This record gives sequence, structure tokens and C-alpha cells, in this order.
Amino acid sequence: MDFVTRFEELCSQTKQTPSAVGAQLGVSRATVSRWRSGKDFPKTKTLQRIANYFGVSVDYLLGKSDIRNADAEFENMERAKLLLFNTDSVPEKAWREVVKFVEYTKKKYEIG
Repeated sequence: MDFVTRFEELCSQTKQTPSAVGAQLGVSRATVSRWRSGKDFPKTKTLQRIANYFGVSVDYLLGKSDIRNADAEFENMERAKLLLFNTDSVPEKAWREVVKFVEYTKKKYEIG
């Protein structure tokens, strides 16, 4: 997946046109049009502003990751460790076993 696809997907998910998002970010309609046609690409600062606007990481925006927000994913994992073990100092091997068990249980009982 590339930037244009992700950008348009995020616009669609938030029920906004790419031009409207551009306007919110102070980017001209012509510039957004050039992005969408592949004739131009956002500068680094603009990519960060777009990512912040949608609450995603730049890697997600660029299609380099399918994790929308790695920081949020990490925070969720730390909260789960605290909830399950009453500490966040859980060896990686133990955490992987917990994740495997959860996936096994979800599959066995057709959860989610």
C-alpha cells in the first residue's frame, strides 16, 4: 500500500474529501491533486501533520506498517501486562506464550 491509497482510505474512513483534509492542514487543492496523481509527494513536516491529523503513525500513512499507531499499541500491551501480571516486567518469551494462548482460545471458542 502506498501513501495515496492510505491517504484516500483515511479520508474515506473519516467521511472527508482529500481536498477538505488538505484545507484543514493548510495545503492547497492543487497540491493535494498532485499528491493523488503521483506528480508530487508531501514534505516530511506535512507527512507528520497528516499523520497527526488522522491519529496514525507516519509509517502507517506511508504503507510501511499496518499498525495504525505503534505508540498506542505499545501502551495497550503494557496495560495488558500490568493487568495480567501486576507488573510490566514480563520476559518477551512469556509474553509471546500469552499471546499464543489468547489466539488459541479465541480460535477454539470462535471469539472475535
